[in-house]
Amino acid sequence: MLLRRHLASAALASSLALATGVALSGEPQVSVPQPARDRYDEAQSLEKQGKTKEALAAYQQAINLGMQLFPRAHLKEAKAFLDLKDYDTAVARFSKFIDNFGLEDSCRY
Repeated sequence: MLLRRHLASAALASSLALATGVALSGEPQVSVPQPARDRYDEAQSLEKQGKTKEALAAYQQAINLGMQLFPRAHLKEAKAFLDLKDYDTAVARFSKFIDNFGLEDSCRY
């Protein structure tokens, strides 16, 4: 029950931020390496095409290429696991997100 509630609140917070296009206040004001930005943009395109597995891989590559400090990349990764119905991993990723970035500092309401 607690796990389901935790997942639901994390998913709701991320979905609201992502769906409304609200900027994440925790996004650092540093430049992103171009290969990371390219992979992130490709991941978004794949996600819009319904290619969730491919989008997930691209989000993970973007994070590894230099977007470790960008909350939105981690939220997109966690949401991809949720969309793939990999609930245990989604909970783990949303929990890691909350631990690393916190909800208060990462999302504007």
